[in-house]
Amino acid sequence: MRAFGSFRLDSLNHVLSRVTEQGETLPVAITAKAFDVLRYFVEHPGRLISHEELLEALWNGVAVQPEVLKGHVLAIRTALQDDAQHPRFIETQRGRGYRFIAPVESLVREPVETPLSTRTLVGRGESLAQLRDCFEWVRQRRAQTVFVRGDAGIGKSALVEHFCRGIEAQAALMSFGRCIEGFGGVEPFYPVIECLARLVKGDQGSRVQDALLSHAPSWASLLGGLMSRERRALLQRLPGVMARGRALGEFCELLEFLAEAGPLVLLLEDVHWADHSTLDLLSALSRRQSRAQILLICTARSDNGFHRAPAFKQLVDDLHLHQLCSVVDLKGLREEDIADYVAPHVMPGAPDMTGFLRRRTGGNPLFLSILLGHLREGLSVGDTAVPPTINELIESKIGGLSEQARRALEAASAVGDTFNALVPATAAGMSARRYEDICEELSRSGDFIERQHLERTESGETVRVYRFRHALYREVLLSRQGPLRLAQSHALIAKELEASYTPAGDSHEPFALAEQFSSAHDWSKAIAYLKIAIQTAKKRFAHKDVLIILDKAEQAAAHMPDASRAKIEMDLMEDRASIYAASHDRRALQVFTQLRDTAKALGQVDAQARAELGCGFAISWADVPAAIGHLEAAFALTEGQTNSQLRARIRLASNVWRIWMAGWTKNLSEQCSLNLRNLRNGDDRQITAWGMIEYSMVCLVSSRYGEALETIDENLDILMQHAADRPEFNVFRAIWMAHLGRPWAHIMRGDWGRSLREFDASEALFVSNANRYSVCTLETLRGLLHLLAGDFSGVRRICEKLGFYGRATTESPAPLYTLQLPNEIRHCTLLAGAAEAARGNAEAGIDTLLQLRRDMLDRPVIMDWYWQFLLLWTLSDTLLRIGRVQEARSFADEMVRTAADTEEGTWQTMALELRARVAIDLGYLDDAQVLVERGERVIDDLGAPIASWRLYQSAAALQRLQGSVDVAEKYERLRDAAIQRLAASLPEADPLREAFVHSTVQRR
Repeated sequence: MRAFGSFRLDSLNHVLSRVTEQGETLPVAITAKAFDVLRYFVEHPGRLISHEELLEALWNGVAVQPEVLKGHVLAIRTALQDDAQHPRFIETQRGRGYRFIAPVESLVREPVETPLSTRTLVGRGESLAQLRDCFEWVRQRRAQTVFVRGDAGIGKSALVEHFCRGIEAQAALMSFGRCIEGFGGVEPFYPVIECLARLVKGDQGSRVQDALLSHAPSWASLLGGLMSRERRALLQRLPGVMARGRALGEFCELLEFLAEAGPLVLLLEDVHWADHSTLDLLSALSRRQSRAQILLICTARSDNGFHRAPAFKQLVDDLHLHQLCSVVDLKGLREEDIADYVAPHVMPGAPDMTGFLRRRTGGNPLFLSILLGHLREGLSVGDTAVPPTINELIESKIGGLSEQARRALEAASAVGDTFNALVPATAAGMSARRYEDICEELSRSGDFIERQHLERTESGETVRVYRFRHALYREVLLSRQGPLRLAQSHALIAKELEASYTPAGDSHEPFALAEQFSSAHDWSKAIAYLKIAIQTAKKRFAHKDVLIILDKAEQAAAHMPDASRAKIEMDLMEDRASIYAASHDRRALQVFTQLRDTAKALGQVDAQARAELGCGFAISWADVPAAIGHLEAAFALTEGQTNSQLRARIRLASNVWRIWMAGWTKNLSEQCSLNLRNLRNGDDRQITAWGMIEYSMVCLVSSRYGEALETIDENLDILMQHAADRPEFNVFRAIWMAHLGRPWAHIMRGDWGRSLREFDASEALFVSNANRYSVCTLETLRGLLHLLAGDFSGVRRICEKLGFYGRATTESPAPLYTLQLPNEIRHCTLLAGAAEAARGNAEAGIDTLLQLRRDMLDRPVIMDWYWQFLLLWTLSDTLLRIGRVQEARSFADEMVRTAADTEEGTWQTMALELRARVAIDLGYLDDAQVLVERGERVIDDLGAPIASWRLYQSAAALQRLQGSVDVAEKYERLRDAAIQRLAASLPEADPLREAFVHSTVQRR
């Protein structure tokens, strides 16, 4: 490539371009022959070039009038915006010739950053293998013709160039030529002449010239200007050399002769623009079925080449049908191939752009490289602007369409990426049958759209679904339509979609309808369908989808009348706050605060109270005392509620969350029971269901594990049925509590196998929706199960997965498994400290746990009170094991005292069992007996399925010390039965079962 001024001359690709002041490279229109003249000037800058030299070099001895040359020079000056009187580029020497006076700089051609120009050809392994197979046939003396087809920019040239570089050492001769789009006619055999000219100028030029004279004098006459003087003189003495009757046969014989020395590879690019003479030559060479080592590779566009050049399509189809050629069809890169290409160009930690690039470009490498370049220049992934270069390319394709085809595509662009003929036909102003015919024609030609599956409509009709080949095609078609016409199209499309809509249909339909009504400026209908879309997404716990829908709904609400807008916006705000709360997003507090202030201004006491509850919940993640103030404020607001059921629901919620935040008390438990009765007496079953879901969390920390499960299962479905109509229900948090509560309840009731299955199902749901907090919470709860089962290695693996050990591990945690909030960090710290203590590093584990205890006391966060039971138990158990009995006694006494203030049988039993062991160690056997008997009463009254075996173990040891062997054996049978029940809940091959049984044996 050579540069002069702001212009760039690319001889390889036959392109003249100009670089603007903004650095953008724009193509410059110039005819093919004028380009050749300019190229000769640029290749010989600074010296006089006579008319005769130009004629001999570029017209090959053909008689040309001087006016023709002057016309080409004038065309060059026009393209370069050069003034003949004050030239910057071409200076005229009257009567002598021309001089190119601008400085010329040779540029190293930088490869375009596409996947196919990289050292490793991305995503083209199969296509490359096809070309290599053809080359192997050639080496066995079976001539091959290969057509490489694909859209513009799909990487045809890059593929064949990569292939040619790989076989260059094995080919005796290699050359290429390029067809051009001739608007006023194309010179016959243009790419073939270019191809032969390169051979004449190459290293074996002398041999090629001799072969031309002896085997193809007709072709030699066309290349006379490139031959030596002696051969040119000999050529002029040959009779009839200008006759072209034998041009095809001579050309085939020439190639066969040249291929005798080894494989001959010819590459003809863009043959969809080939003149008919060149097509005749391709046909003759392919049908000859020569035994020579000839490989002819032709690249062609499949997106518009066929309907503009039917003769070319007919040729390829006929040759392929009779197995006289091979066809390599290139498609868009797959998503994994795009990921390989993008990887070297993005910073670590950057968001994944693979899906975005695939949707926008269809995997077209040229579009990919341009779009990625714009992204590197600061364009955001969400920016829908089509880069100017791509826009110009697509507009040129649209310009070649018929009027009806253009209207059909423009109407389809208003529908979406996929469509059938029934929906956009009205907007296009034609019948569905005619519309379908146009789509079929466009699909066959490879233009713009492609066929997809068949689908059956509600009316029973079977229709074809079509898809835009690239999202960029659709965006350009949309942007070229005026706003009034586009709004009318959307209104007609919305009418068609609404006529076939059924609530039980595709879950995407409500959002599609809302999009159409929004674009048609029918805001009330848009909001109505967006609410349905929100309901559908809520049922899937797809919080990211809901946030996107909420953005759309807020935009639509801004166009509503003032009288209705405020209430709509408040409902949407509550939906957004509930999503942030369920995913423990720090933005929750901000939105709940905004919701509280809005509700207060509108006099909506119920919404204001719910917002106060939400504020309290969000603050509790870091500061429980401050959170309690908001719960009290919500409780106080109930005095202004006229609906007794709603009043009971807010009061119940306030009490429930106080228990979860600060701990269980008898007074709060009684208040919950009182408000629960008032709630159940109300007429609104949905309000009752929401209160019951929250109450299930009280059951969960009050030994009523089965009741918690039943309450969740009975009431969650009722809430889900009205997810969109009742934003005040905060369905996302209900779903979160359900998926948290189920595995937790199964842990505590001793159904550990069921708990693991619930963990797996819930975690899969949260991972699919990228809910980081819920994923981490489930992992820490899973860690609790492993800890209770004595699988301390499993606990450590979970902590490693959550990135707890930081630099001590070689890998960083996945984004969804990264701890952020204080409560989740504390839970993982507790698990890690307990595992460390149990795995032989007691002192380090104790230090970790003691520091955690200080943190919990200094600044309590939600559920610290509950996890303190495990903390106290682990500290006391570890201290007792290493002989620090008095310290163990202090923590055990505290655990017995605090657990007694709750109705949680499991922790009461574990506290009493632990204190009994301390008493035994101190020799206070009578005290130990009293503690064991208290533990048995707790088991009888509240139940403790996962702790009873521990109590029976200590009771048996106490009885043996007291000499009561029979009683000891009774307790040992009870212990073994309890252990067996827990082990049997796990699958036989589950490692956790083996770890649990092994740990119980060690404790005996």
